[in-house]
Amino acid sequence: MGSSTTNDSGQSDTAAKNEAFKLLSDRTRLELLEALWEAHDPADPSPMRFTDLRERVGADDPGQVHYHLDKLTDHFVRHTEEGYGLRESGKRIVRMLLSGIALDDTEIAPVEMDITCPYCGGQTLYSSRDGWRYIECTDCDVRCVPSFPPGVISMSEFPPSGLRDRTPTDIGVADWRWRGHRRASVMDGVCPECAGEMPITSISVCDTHRPDWDEYQFCEHCESIFRMLVSHVCEQCKYRWSLPISNYLTREPAVTAFYYEHGIEFDYSKPEQFSLLLRVEKELLTEDPLRIRLTIPLEGDELSLTFDDRMDVVSVERSG
Repeated sequence: MGSSTTNDSGQSDTAAKNEAFKLLSDRTRLELLEALWEAHDPADPSPMRFTDLRERVGADDPGQVHYHLDKLTDHFVRHTEEGYGLRESGKRIVRMLLSGIALDDTEIAPVEMDITCPYCGGQTLYSSRDGWRYIECTDCDVRCVPSFPPGVISMSEFPPSGLRDRTPTDIGVADWRWRGHRRASVMDGVCPECAGEMPITSISVCDTHRPDWDEYQFCEHCESIFRMLVSHVCEQCKYRWSLPISNYLTREPAVTAFYYEHGIEFDYSKPEQFSLLLRVEKELLTEDPLRIRLTIPLEGDELSLTFDDRMDVVSVERSG
């Protein structure tokens, strides 16, 4: 009986997803979502009357409008006696569309940023091309992974809407902060894409880690400049994110306090703080149970935190 229930649930989820996709394939329904979005006022989220909504989409047949609205109310639109409004799911659909079409041209030629390279301290350049955002160093050929061209510090997708009305440096800072908050959500096990469960699926430790730190080149064995990587995968939307294990130090109050005692206001949402994490020492204590010690050396003092296989802290030690 348990197996049958699971299968029925899976089939039900698939049917619901298929229905949701079909809803968005109709032009009239997209126009209705757009009209409700344009009329939406965050300071006064009053529902929109049917007659006003029909006028906005320019529909002559009220029956057809009612038909399409009824289809949308199961997933994206809320209907009350006062009128119609967008559910949060409907707002996300419109925001997703707006994030990709805010600019006609998302190409930005490489320009200097007021942010230094976390690896060598050199000058950085910002550029946007082919749907990707690049932050590059002009003074070193850093290559964290094989997929990055030499000199590329960071390469990722960034919503085109984030480019509007910002200087290259502003874009770089906004991008770093945006990704920082998303990264924090991943480490807390919540998918930044759909809010689903996003547990740790693997913690990889390279046994023969030999990156070329003089040239900032990745290790040929694990194909990463970082020896220990933690991977999360969302159980709902399959979104995957892998990050250096030292990132988990940013969640710990003891780490923030340690840096503060040494005159450093640690804030990982600022690009310059990333270089601090590059100095963290990593040690695999045991494999079963998994125990990994991360040590921060600073001005003769050391702060060590030991993590388990869920990246929870099991002990904190201070010396120096």
